[in-house]
Amino acid sequence: MKLYKNTRAGSRYLRWTRARAWAYFVKGVARELGIAPSFFYKRYQRVVFRELKRRWLKRDGEKSCFDFNGMRLPDISADPEKLYGLAFVFNDVFLFPCFYGDNYDKALVDAIDRHDMMEGPYGYVDGAFDVTVKAGDVVIDAGAWIGDFSAYAAGKGAVVHAFEPVEETFRLLRETRDLNAGQIFPVQKGLGSVEGEVDIAINEENSGANSIARGARGERLERVSITTLDRFVEENRLPRVDFIKADIEGAEREMLKGSVNVLKTFAPRLAICTYHLPDDPGVLERLILEANPAYTVKHLRHKLLAMVVK
Repeated sequence: MKLYKNTRAGSRYLRWTRARAWAYFVKGVARELGIAPSFFYKRYQRVVFRELKRRWLKRDGEKSCFDFNGMRLPDISADPEKLYGLAFVFNDVFLFPCFYGDNYDKALVDAIDRHDMMEGPYGYVDGAFDVTVKAGDVVIDAGAWIGDFSAYAAGKGAVVHAFEPVEETFRLLRETRDLNAGQIFPVQKGLGSVEGEVDIAINEENSGANSIARGARGERLERVSITTLDRFVEENRLPRVDFIKADIEGAEREMLKGSVNVLKTFAPRLAICTYHLPDDPGVLERLILEANPAYTVKHLRHKLLAMVVK
């Protein structure tokens, strides 16, 4: 029953083609029955790639790029792992601006969030509670990856400081900056609770899932620099911070510990992932309220959204 409901939700809310919906359903049946699940997973993956490229991969002169209604990302179609990551990123970042007119109304977001099909959007509107990017905002993109959310925020007229510590991914982030109008400032650092260096575990089988070193199979280590948001804001004399998006593979709590002055002084709107560690929802909310008790916090299945309602 859940498989059927998810398939319908994908078609209705995520705007899947019939081919993708059917491939998803068959993949689920094969998994449940134990009938060549890897074969049907790869078949579903091929359908996802074909749909993604057909809809959004555009040629611009001699080069091609993914163009999500003016929000552009580099052509990563030759890298299956990054391409599959982009399919998930699309749901979180580009689904609402591309198919719903950038509408994050409570009723729509809650309806989509009920289904276990995506991590959830970085926006939510319920009356005066309006956690969305505005024109003129100063935005912190923590865990920028190749710049998907940065491209979105810059397209809204925001100034974006995009933090991505991993060398290869940072190169693609700079390409995203060059592809988009607006102001995206890539920063090759991670955000944490202290300034220094740490080993990041690069997951070779899932290029979007990097984390503080664990030494698991399929991972290589890369030494990267980290700083705190409080220090970055002070050193760069930012006049304010209006919005923080964070998806940093379990380091969200450390980022918040290093952002106490920013939360207290500027009270930026927050859109933070809460699915990496089991106690993320409670721990992240507590850290936010300790820094600034005036925040109102809303939890989706995998996201925390917060702001100071005036």
